[in-house]
Amino acid sequence: MDLLKVDTDKCLRCGICVDCCPSCILNLGENGPECHFDRGCMSCGQCVAICPVGALDNKYAPLAEQRPVTMPVLKPETAYEFLRMRRSVRNFKPVPPTDEDLMRLLDVARYAPTAGNSQGLYYVVIRDAEKIKAIAEAVANWMEDEVAAGTENKRYFMTVLRAYRERGQDIIARHAPCLVFALARRLNITGVSNAEQSWAYAELFAPTIGLGTTIAGFIQSCGIAGYRPLLDLVGVPAKQNIVGTLMVGYPKYKYKRMPERQHLKIEFR
Repeated sequence: MDLLKVDTDKCLRCGICVDCCPSCILNLGENGPECHFDRGCMSCGQCVAICPVGALDNKYAPLAEQRPVTMPVLKPETAYEFLRMRRSVRNFKPVPPTDEDLMRLLDVARYAPTAGNSQGLYYVVIRDAEKIKAIAEAVANWMEDEVAAGTENKRYFMTVLRAYRERGQDIIARHAPCLVFALARRLNITGVSNAEQSWAYAELFAPTIGLGTTIAGFIQSCGIAGYRPLLDLVGVPAKQNIVGTLMVGYPKYKYKRMPERQHLKIEFR
């Protein structure tokens, strides 16, 4: 099968699929859309998804695997309130999330946009309490190395270390019952941004299944820096990098209000 298969009886020759191809590899021929550079296809499925009559098939994004859009667009007021309700959860019940809830959470995350439809994220879930403690300790050790080296984060890390070392507060892992690490191949230069989008989807979906989340910024930064003791604890394969870390658990408390943010700063030119 060639890249594209067109049902010429259905095709309207409208050219919408050509206009919507992110890679600009389609043109409108006499019998419908044609591809002039198959290897340029990013397998995003946009051409198939946009066809108003279902006349197009793509071997990398088959029509048979695409679900029809049936959900109405949310009202602006509903969407606004839903987005504002999201909170970063740092206080968790001690019980770790179930396999089922984690699978649902990460299944949604894989639909987040990725640069060039690169996708390619691999998730490692850690629920062992002792290993999570060891991870927090490794990150604290990394921070101490950064302080000793006089890096630009020295003053900030000193504040974190005072809370963690002197006051015994787990400001690093927050006693989270579960950490999820996003890994990407070293050659994937957009791995970090892909993970950020993945976490955005996960964080918005989490409350619908009773989960709370927040990005584990200190652990994530340590992982992205390639700190070997952390990589070894997580079990990162040689050809992959840590590109993101998310804390996940069942919230200990329920937020009653939505905090305000800085006023909108915008300039039209």
